[in-house]
Amino acid sequence: MPSHAELASKLLIDAAAFFRTLAEQNEPLKEQMNENANVFDQMAALLSQSPTGDLDGTPHAELAGKLLKDAATFFTTLAEQNEPLKEQMSENAAVYSQIGDLVMQDPQGELGEAGGAP
Repeated sequence: MPSHAELASKLLIDAAAFFRTLAEQNEPLKEQMNENANVFDQMAALLSQSPTGDLDGTPHAELAGKLLKDAATFFTTLAEQNEPLKEQMSENAAVYSQIGDLVMQDPQGELGEAGGAP
């Protein structure tokens, strides 16, 4: 089973790809979405390389968890503003939020372990 950090890294990479797609489709948001994508990719790399490492004293897992929670908020906002995407974005938000919590609590834990998701 993948660890919380491995799952978080995958979700960060997926979010980066999503932000890049938005950048391509929306010129006014292009710069911001590309910046977001770069940050998410960089955090995914840091978390993959060193799940228990830190950046300037803040654990990689905490930073990754916060980014995942930010993505969840973004997805929730999209869901509220776009009925055709509502169900998918709401599901995405729930997964990102849950993995964000798990990676912050125990980056090396696995789903199904005590304290992890069922």
